[in-house]
Amino acid sequence: MTMQAFDIAVLGAGAGGLFAAGSLSGKNKIIIEGNRKPGLKILASGGGLCNFGNQNISGADYFGANPRFCLSALAGFKPDDFLALLRRNKLPFDARPDGRLFARKSADILNMLLSRIDGKTTRFEYGNKIKKVRKEGGIFEILTDKNIFHACKVICALGGLSRPQLGASRAAYDIAADFGLAVTPRYPALTGIIFDDATRAVCGPIAGISCRARVKCGGRIFTDDILFTHRGLSGPAVFQLSLYGVKGRQISADFLPDTDVSALLAANKTRAQKPSALLQGLLPARLLQALLGGNDAQLANLNKNQIAAVLRALNNFTFTAKDICGYDKAEITAGGVDTKEISSQTMQVRAVEGLYFCGEALDISGRLGGYNLHWAWASAHAAARAINKDL
Repeated sequence: MTMQAFDIAVLGAGAGGLFAAGSLSGKNKIIIEGNRKPGLKILASGGGLCNFGNQNISGADYFGANPRFCLSALAGFKPDDFLALLRRNKLPFDARPDGRLFARKSADILNMLLSRIDGKTTRFEYGNKIKKVRKEGGIFEILTDKNIFHACKVICALGGLSRPQLGASRAAYDIAADFGLAVTPRYPALTGIIFDDATRAVCGPIAGISCRARVKCGGRIFTDDILFTHRGLSGPAVFQLSLYGVKGRQISADFLPDTDVSALLAANKTRAQKPSALLQGLLPARLLQALLGGNDAQLANLNKNQIAAVLRALNNFTFTAKDICGYDKAEITAGGVDTKEISSQTMQVRAVEGLYFCGEALDISGRLGGYNLHWAWASAHAAARAINKDL
């Protein structure tokens, strides 16, 4: 093992770490990354297009024990600030009608982040997995599986537990615990939901079917596309709902949120037509068959209880979320380092001078649609700005 000293050590060469490093002034710094390449999650983002942000960002788009924690950082770095970087680098991007912002290629975002980092004052150390961080005599010691590094300041941008296949680990939480910081419960988020056994028996055979639906759990309601899988539900609406911890809770789905099915059935109650025929074109035939089951008979022959069953199946399909998909499928990790321990202005640990956390490791989680990458940029910017001022 070798031992070297730096002004600043950035732990993690993902979105937050690279952005922080590129925002730091010309001090002697090192970026330590467990993977052998930087930005693997950036390259995987948005199916290779990188949903790097959203034009419509506010504190209401974020969730955590104290969601207001994010307000200062969001005010200090806005979507237009990141777009200005793209324009300066002459990188094209696409703005979707719903506000989502996409690069033409994820590699464009990664290359831009790397180009912002001063190669003369920055050293990269890849393939170094963080084992321990401690502070003695005002200096941080960073122990990896290969080296020992020393630094006056440390930015922990190691992310969460999601996508272990891309190098995710619990290192950020271990560092927090070693310094006596509280860590809130964590769970996979922006991921699929697994049906209870009874619902899975009904819906398992229609895996691959998708439609627009309104899903609800408690007071949380999202309307967007959903996808039936072999185990449960996926798709944007379900991902959004998973952010709020739905395991073991009752979920309802309205498969025709824009159609008054009750009025439609009442207007045709004397006809020989079946509900599935009446609703043809509004939902996939296989989905209607699975939902209606034995109640898909001539409308004129359906009694009140059967009509009510049809309405429940279509407008209030209720099941229990047996589980949620694991970290290998989840976009992010909800929960994390308790924000009570962190300055919302600087991202510095209140009780440990010189130690900063940013991005996914913190107990701030954004909705699907570019909000989490923007949180990485904004929180990293806040940390770098504070360090630049201090140094």
